[in-house]
Amino acid sequence: MFGSHFEFEPHSLVNFTGGGGKTALIFRLLEEFSAQGSVLYTTTTRIHPPDPGNNVAVIKSANLQLLKFLVTEAIRNCSEKKYKLVATRQFMEPDLLKGVPPDFLDSVDRGKLAILLNEADGAARFSLKLPRDGEPVLMDRADYLVAVIGIDCLHQPLGPDVVFRFQTLAQRFSLKAGDRITPRLAAGILMHPRGVCKDFRKGTTLIPFINKVDTPGQDADARALASHILQNVNFPVKKVVWGSVVHGRVGSVSAES
Repeated sequence: MFGSHFEFEPHSLVNFTGGGGKTALIFRLLEEFSAQGSVLYTTTTRIHPPDPGNNVAVIKSANLQLLKFLVTEAIRNCSEKKYKLVATRQFMEPDLLKGVPPDFLDSVDRGKLAILLNEADGAARFSLKLPRDGEPVLMDRADYLVAVIGIDCLHQPLGPDVVFRFQTLAQRFSLKAGDRITPRLAAGILMHPRGVCKDFRKGTTLIPFINKVDTPGQDADARALASHILQNVNFPVKKVVWGSVVHGRVGSVSAES
């Protein structure tokens, strides 16, 4: 169970940033926590419409005030149920739903939900990303921040085919095209002061997640990457969770290990 490794407190609000499988991880956690009660998935950026096969109820409206009312009523009336709810604004494009503002959940009664999960940026399916100005857009008053990276970026050459927004932001991050992505370098990018954790707020627990560790042969790289993440000097990290959402593998390593 992925939730048991993250050890989220009940009724928590969690922001997700980075690349390498954020949405897949969110749906995995939605499924797990829905066994405990109703769960809510929002985005402060934009998302593709959920697959109907995930058995979610999508609540969307261009009218933000109406959307807040609908979400509040849904939560109030299904607190004893085990529903998976998704709340967004209207379609931006045929395959993209528009996100909600960072204060959208301020008035929500979290005690009626098992967990609240917010997707705070996009990565166009890349496993490693460099955020532009204005990213991520973290939901206010979150309890946790999960920064996601896909292990398949390791040992690849730095460049636009491997790193999202590399061409426009490489200079800002002092990165040179063609350099091999080592565990140390990948951790440095993930934990960079201007990276996907840059708007981390005091009082939030930061738990990085290394995804796509599909086979035992990748475990050594996962542990090496986790070690460098734990040793970073820019953000407080006490635990790193790693595994494969697709294959159901999960483990974790803490600073005390």
